[in-house]
Amino acid sequence: MTRAFVAVHPPESVLDAVAARVESVELPEARRTARDQWHLTLQFLGNHVDIDAVAGALDGLSVAPGPARVGGAGAFPNPRRGRVLWLGIAEGTELLQELAAAVAARLAPLGYERDGRAYHPHLTLARCKTPADLRGAVAALGDAPVGDAWTVGGVVVYESVPARDGAQYTPRASITLPR
Repeated sequence: MTRAFVAVHPPESVLDAVAARVESVELPEARRTARDQWHLTLQFLGNHVDIDAVAGALDGLSVAPGPARVGGAGAFPNPRRGRVLWLGIAEGTELLQELAAAVAARLAPLGYERDGRAYHPHLTLARCKTPADLRGAVAALGDAPVGDAWTVGGVVVYESVPARDGAQYTPRASITLPR
């Protein structure tokens, strides 16, 4: 069984800025995600993934590189009864939506269908076992951009291995966008 997903991995300087923004936020009812789990998922592929076939299908992905910037906090399904605390995208939402659509189009013939929800690029910062009031955390994180903008130049296929302290993500393939 290989559990996997396709994502964009922000540069280390951006993750440094996210860590600095998050470190002082109180999250008594939530389990924080580890820094090495921070990414922008484009598509979850499921539990039975042929990573070589996925990488082959994504080779030659024709979305042009472009800028992105993290910023703007929120919670799913909403801050009042949140289960997931996240930082969204302050710049580059359209690029990431285009990239997610292109990934989905390339992978659909292999049987990897996207879920029916609208794509909302975000970095997951914490998860709650039961719905919790995350309004204070969302307010503390704020709407301001976090870190510098960077150029999204490719996607990564990650293997995900569930563990008691949070899944471990291992990059298995990198696909560079055309210049």
